[in-house]
Amino acid sequence: MTSSPVLQLSFRVPASRAVGPGMFVTEAGDGLTRDRCWHLLQTARRIAFLVHGFNVSWESGRDSLRRLGAALQPSFDGLVIAVTWPGDSGLGPLGYPWEGRDADDTGLALAKIIGEHVGDGAELSFVTHSLGARVALEACARLDPARWLLREVLVAAAAVDDTCFNADAPYAGVAAAARRTTVLASTGDRVLQLAYPAGDLVQSWLFRWKDTAGRALGRRGPRNAGGRLTSPKVRHEQIPDPPPVGHGDYITSGAPGTTHLRTAAFARLVLDGDAAPTW
Repeated sequence: MTSSPVLQLSFRVPASRAVGPGMFVTEAGDGLTRDRCWHLLQTARRIAFLVHGFNVSWESGRDSLRRLGAALQPSFDGLVIAVTWPGDSGLGPLGYPWEGRDADDTGLALAKIIGEHVGDGAELSFVTHSLGARVALEACARLDPARWLLREVLVAAAAVDDTCFNADAPYAGVAAAARRTTVLASTGDRVLQLAYPAGDLVQSWLFRWKDTAGRALGRRGPRNAGGRLTSPKVRHEQIPDPPPVGHGDYITSGAPGTTHLRTAAFARLVLDGDAAPTW
């Protein structure tokens, strides 16, 4: 099977940290034009969108997703698209409480592109890291299940609340529509253990019409709360600890280590439809 280039769909307004409507970015070595990228998107029957997380520069997001995308090929027989978005802040990690809005806006813009450019009947899958889960889930929540097949949704180290797939929760509809949603979690993730609850508390105060404070899905997986149960279509894979797997051990823009390679191998199993993918 021949591998295709990993396309880059950027939602960052050039020279800024603002969310844009989305455009394909090409480089000389790709052998592609923007028109060709749009054509590939419009004619693809199977697509995997890869989404990076928070506090990631444009260059790092591009490189880490391209590495991950290359590792998924040629096993995945479809189009692989790296979604880059302005998930970094001038405040660094302290800017997290304000990045939920950028994630939501990117998800809305991604859903709009899918609606306008992806043919009916195409199979869509998502592989995300950290706050990239919110980008993908916001996009999925806006997709018409009658038009596309939402196949596999894999959220690794997800920086969203651990009750988000429960009945009546924000993404319950996504879990119901997807063939399967897979949560890859690690108790060794100190970012989600310490920084997420504090940042989420501030975020819930800033955007109290939508957000509530909670614990991170990507640390111990989904949690039933208030009598509302997580959808049975959500599969939870807990990474054994020790050795600890930290927040930066899933994808990388540099030379991949053991855990980065294992993340890619796990994602391949998920996208291939393995009935019980294991870490």
